[in-house]
Amino acid sequence: MNLSELERHEIEAILEEIGEPRFHGRQIFRWIYRHGITRFDDMTNLPLSLRTKLTTVATIDSPVVAERQISSDGTTKWNLRVSDDRHIESVYIPDTPGQTFCVSTQVGCAMACGFCLTGTMGLLRHLTAGEIAAQVRVLAHATKLADTAFNIVLMGMGEPLHNYDATMKALRILADPDGLALHPKRITLSTVGLLPALERLATEPLM
Repeated sequence: MNLSELERHEIEAILEEIGEPRFHGRQIFRWIYRHGITRFDDMTNLPLSLRTKLTTVATIDSPVVAERQISSDGTTKWNLRVSDDRHIESVYIPDTPGQTFCVSTQVGCAMACGFCLTGTMGLLRHLTAGEIAAQVRVLAHATKLADTAFNIVLMGMGEPLHNYDATMKALRILADPDGLALHPKRITLSTVGLLPALERLATEPLM
Protein backbone atom coordinates (compact mmCIF):
# COMPACT_ATOMS: atom_id res chain seq x y z
CA MET A 1 0.00 0.00 0.00
CA ASN A 2 1.20 3.45 -0.92
CA LEU A 3 0.87 5.70 2.12
CA SER A 4 1.36 8.86 0.05
CA GLU A 5 -2.15 8.29 -1.36
CA LEU A 6 -3.76 8.38 2.08
CA GLU A 7 -5.10 11.07 4.38
CA ARG A 8 -3.89 11.00 7.98
CA HIS A 9 -7.01 9.27 9.32
CA GLU A 10 -6.64 6.58 6.64
CA ILE A 11 -3.03 5.91 7.68
CA GLU A 12 -4.18 5.70 11.30
CA ALA A 13 -6.83 3.14 10.28
CA ILE A 14 -4.23 1.09 8.39
CA LEU A 15 -1.99 1.02 11.48
CA GLU A 16 -4.89 -0.27 13.53
CA GLU A 17 -5.63 -2.96 10.94
CA ILE A 18 -2.09 -4.32 11.15
CA GLY A 19 -2.22 -4.41 14.95
CA GLU A 20 -0.35 -1.21 15.74
CA PRO A 21 -1.45 1.84 17.80
CA ARG A 22 -3.27 4.49 15.78
CA PHE A 23 -1.06 7.32 17.01
CA HIS A 24 1.81 5.97 14.93
CA GLY A 25 -0.21 6.97 11.87
CA ARG A 26 -0.01 10.60 12.94
CA GLN A 27 3.74 10.25 13.41
CA ILE A 28 4.17 8.76 9.94
CA PHE A 29 2.07 11.51 8.37
CA ARG A 30 4.23 14.13 10.07
CA TRP A 31 7.41 12.48 8.83
CA ILE A 32 6.15 12.45 5.25
CA TYR A 33 4.83 16.01 5.06
CA ARG A 34 6.54 18.07 7.77
CA HIS A 35 9.96 16.50 7.32
CA GLY A 36 9.87 15.17 3.76
CA ILE A 37 11.00 11.71 4.90
CA THR A 38 9.89 8.75 2.79
CA ARG A 39 12.14 5.97 4.16
CA PHE A 40 10.65 4.12 7.11
CA ASP A 41 14.14 3.45 8.50
CA ASP A 42 14.59 7.22 8.95
CA MET A 43 11.41 7.64 11.02
CA THR A 44 13.34 7.42 14.26
CA ASN A 45 10.47 7.87 16.73
CA LEU A 46 8.77 4.71 15.44
CA PRO A 47 9.58 1.36 17.09
CA LEU A 48 12.11 -0.67 15.11
CA SER A 49 9.60 -3.53 14.85
CA LEU A 50 7.05 -1.22 13.20
CA ARG A 51 9.61 0.22 10.79
CA THR A 52 10.55 -3.30 9.77
CA LYS A 53 6.92 -4.28 9.29
CA LEU A 54 6.15 -1.18 7.22
CA THR A 55 9.08 -1.88 4.94
CA THR A 56 7.42 -5.16 3.96
CA VAL A 57 3.81 -3.96 3.59
CA ALA A 58 3.92 -0.29 2.52
CA THR A 59 5.64 2.28 0.34
CA ILE A 60 5.74 6.07 0.17
CA ASP A 61 5.97 7.06 -3.47
CA SER A 62 7.34 10.40 -4.66
CA PRO A 63 7.87 11.84 -8.13
CA VAL A 64 11.48 11.92 -9.27
CA VAL A 65 13.07 15.18 -10.38
CA ALA A 66 14.02 14.62 -14.03
CA GLU A 67 15.02 18.20 -14.82
CA ARG A 68 15.07 21.61 -13.17
CA GLN A 69 15.32 24.95 -14.97
CA ILE A 70 15.92 28.20 -13.08
CA SER A 71 15.26 31.63 -14.63
CA SER A 72 17.11 34.84 -13.78
CA ASP A 73 14.38 35.92 -11.32
CA GLY A 74 14.50 32.62 -9.42
CA THR A 75 11.38 31.10 -10.94
CA THR A 76 12.05 27.38 -11.18
CA LYS A 77 10.36 24.85 -13.45
CA TRP A 78 10.51 21.25 -12.31
CA ASN A 79 10.08 18.33 -14.68
CA LEU A 80 8.90 15.45 -12.49
CA ARG A 81 8.69 11.79 -13.48
CA VAL A 82 5.80 9.89 -11.90
CA SER A 83 5.43 6.16 -11.26
CA ASP A 84 4.55 5.12 -14.83
CA ASP A 85 7.46 7.15 -16.27
CA ARG A 86 5.21 9.92 -17.55
CA HIS A 87 6.29 13.50 -16.92
CA ILE A 88 4.52 16.49 -15.38
CA GLU A 89 5.55 20.06 -14.65
CA SER A 90 5.51 22.02 -11.40
CA VAL A 91 6.77 25.58 -10.93
CA TYR A 92 8.14 27.53 -7.97
CA ILE A 93 7.42 31.27 -8.27
CA PRO A 94 9.32 33.29 -5.66
CA ASP A 95 8.49 36.79 -6.92
CA THR A 96 4.97 36.94 -5.45
CA PRO A 97 3.45 38.40 -2.24
CA GLY A 98 3.82 34.89 -0.84
CA GLN A 99 6.01 32.08 -2.18
CA THR A 100 3.93 30.12 -4.70
CA PHE A 101 3.97 26.60 -6.13
CA CYS A 102 2.10 25.91 -9.36
CA VAL A 103 1.13 22.23 -9.58
CA SER A 104 -0.42 19.87 -12.12
CA THR A 105 -3.53 17.74 -11.70
CA GLN A 106 -3.36 15.65 -14.89
CA VAL A 107 -0.86 14.33 -17.42
CA GLY A 108 -1.94 16.32 -20.43
CA CYS A 109 -5.42 17.85 -20.63
CA ALA A 110 -8.68 17.20 -22.45
CA MET A 111 -9.83 20.84 -22.59
CA ALA A 112 -7.75 21.81 -25.68
CA CYS A 113 -7.73 25.54 -24.88
CA GLY A 114 -6.22 27.42 -27.81
CA PHE A 115 -3.68 29.31 -25.68
CA CYS A 116 -2.33 26.24 -23.85
CA LEU A 117 0.41 23.94 -25.11
CA THR A 118 -0.64 21.18 -22.71
CA GLY A 119 -4.00 20.99 -24.48
CA THR A 120 -2.29 19.77 -27.64
CA MET A 121 -1.23 16.61 -25.78
CA GLY A 122 -4.73 15.44 -25.07
CA LEU A 123 -5.49 13.76 -21.77
CA LEU A 124 -3.04 10.95 -21.06
CA ARG A 125 -4.30 10.24 -17.53
CA HIS A 126 -5.45 11.80 -14.29
CA LEU A 127 -2.93 12.26 -11.50
CA THR A 128 -3.73 10.55 -8.22
CA ALA A 129 -4.29 12.52 -5.02
CA GLY A 130 -0.88 11.39 -3.82
CA GLU A 131 0.83 12.56 -7.01
CA ILE A 132 -0.79 15.99 -6.75
CA ALA A 133 0.08 16.42 -3.07
CA ALA A 134 3.59 15.02 -3.59
CA GLN A 135 4.46 17.83 -6.00
CA VAL A 136 3.91 20.34 -3.20
CA ARG A 137 5.74 18.15 -0.68
CA VAL A 138 8.78 17.70 -2.93
CA LEU A 139 9.00 21.36 -3.92
CA ALA A 140 8.39 22.68 -0.39
CA HIS A 141 11.26 20.65 1.04
CA ALA A 142 13.57 21.24 -1.92
CA THR A 143 13.12 25.01 -1.53
CA LYS A 144 13.24 24.80 2.29
CA LEU A 145 9.78 26.39 2.57
CA ALA A 146 8.00 23.51 4.30
CA ASP A 147 8.05 25.33 7.64
CA THR A 148 6.84 28.66 6.24
CA ALA A 149 3.62 29.96 4.75
CA PHE A 150 3.34 29.52 1.00
CA ASN A 151 0.66 29.51 -1.69
CA ILE A 152 -0.29 26.92 -4.27
CA VAL A 153 -2.09 27.42 -7.56
CA LEU A 154 -3.71 24.47 -9.33
CA MET A 155 -2.75 25.89 -12.68
CA GLY A 156 -0.18 23.48 -14.06
CA MET A 157 -0.91 20.69 -16.51
CA GLY A 158 -4.56 19.64 -16.57
CA GLU A 159 -8.01 20.85 -15.54
CA PRO A 160 -8.45 20.38 -11.75
CA LEU A 161 -12.23 19.99 -11.88
CA HIS A 162 -11.92 17.27 -14.51
CA ASN A 163 -10.05 15.30 -11.84
CA TYR A 164 -12.29 16.46 -9.02
CA ASP A 165 -12.09 13.75 -6.36
CA ALA A 166 -8.31 13.35 -6.53
CA THR A 167 -7.81 17.12 -6.46
CA MET A 168 -10.00 17.56 -3.38
CA LYS A 169 -8.33 14.67 -1.56
CA ALA A 170 -4.91 16.14 -2.32
CA LEU A 171 -6.00 19.49 -0.87
CA ARG A 172 -7.24 17.78 2.30
CA ILE A 173 -3.87 16.04 2.65
CA LEU A 174 -2.03 19.33 2.20
CA ALA A 175 -4.30 21.23 4.59
CA ASP A 176 -3.97 18.72 7.45
CA PRO A 177 -2.52 20.52 10.50
CA ASP A 178 -0.23 17.57 11.17
CA GLY A 179 1.31 17.99 7.73
CA LEU A 180 2.07 21.08 5.67
CA ALA A 181 -0.99 22.82 7.19
CA LEU A 182 -1.79 24.70 3.99
CA HIS A 183 -4.47 27.31 4.74
CA PRO A 184 -7.49 27.31 2.37
CA LYS A 185 -6.96 31.02 1.69
CA ARG A 186 -3.56 30.15 0.20
CA ILE A 187 -5.06 27.85 -2.44
CA THR A 188 -6.08 29.07 -5.90
CA LEU A 189 -7.88 26.67 -8.23
CA SER A 190 -7.82 27.74 -11.88
CA THR A 191 -10.58 26.22 -14.01
CA VAL A 192 -12.35 26.63 -17.33
CA GLY A 193 -15.58 26.25 -15.35
CA LEU A 194 -16.79 22.66 -15.70
CA LEU A 195 -20.37 22.02 -14.61
CA PRO A 196 -21.59 20.37 -12.42
CA ALA A 197 -18.13 20.17 -10.80
CA LEU A 198 -18.09 23.95 -10.35
CA GLU A 199 -21.40 23.81 -8.49
CA ARG A 200 -20.03 21.00 -6.33
CA LEU A 201 -16.90 23.03 -5.57
CA ALA A 202 -19.00 25.93 -4.29
CA THR A 203 -20.17 23.80 -1.35
CA GLU A 204 -17.03 21.71 -0.86
CA PRO A 205 -15.74 21.60 2.74
CA LEU A 206 -11.95 21.42 2.56
CA MET A 207 -11.52 19.82 5.97
